[in-house]
Amino acid sequence: MKIKWMGHSCFLITAQDGRTLLTDPFDATVGYTLPGVPANIVTCSHNHFDHHAVELLPNGYTVIDDVGIHHSQGFVVDGIMSYHDDKQGSLRGANIIYRVEIDGLVLVHMGDIGHPVSQSVLEMLGDVDVLMIPVGGVFTINADTAAEEVNRIKPKLTIPMHFQTKHLNFQLDDEKAFLRHFEHEYIGVNEIELTRDNIASFPPVIVMAYEERTQG
Repeated sequence: MKIKWMGHSCFLITAQDGRTLLTDPFDATVGYTLPGVPANIVTCSHNHFDHHAVELLPNGYTVIDDVGIHHSQGFVVDGIMSYHDDKQGSLRGANIIYRVEIDGLVLVHMGDIGHPVSQSVLEMLGDVDVLMIPVGGVFTINADTAAEEVNRIKPKLTIPMHFQTKHLNFQLDDEKAFLRHFEHEYIGVNEIELTRDNIASFPPVIVMAYEERTQG
């Protein structure tokens, strides 16, 4: 599969057969170029402007924005309940973790997780190949908690997301405090191709580059 970072918590996942899954699309106020790409499936972790701007996407997609197991467009997507804060959602509401198997690899997108996951959720995640986790704090877990969660989940590859960059129009922490916990690499590109055979060749944590695009 290919993983392309579109900015913030938005990734375009492309299976070997060409099927696509887009995560957490954002609106124009966020600062990144809108992810105006067609996708078969769009997953949204919660109903905030920087994660659920599905109305701005091209037509023809299927939106998944609730918990449970979803079978659609050849994907099996498991939405797992969690919270956007550490007060059982009383501050910022619910958050959905998505687990999906693509081309024999298990990918987990943590959305705007605001707390350490429970042991039961940890068991639901199982063996994780690729973990996308917020590290910018403020509205989510902070860098240290994110690092602790990575050590609990034990993915083969971690991709940090939802952190401060020069493009983002609101304030988060940057990725540096998180990266101090791990061997890591700034890979300088916004897309990688992963297989079961090559995933071990990557460092434990990679930071993808953001590539500005001309909208439309």
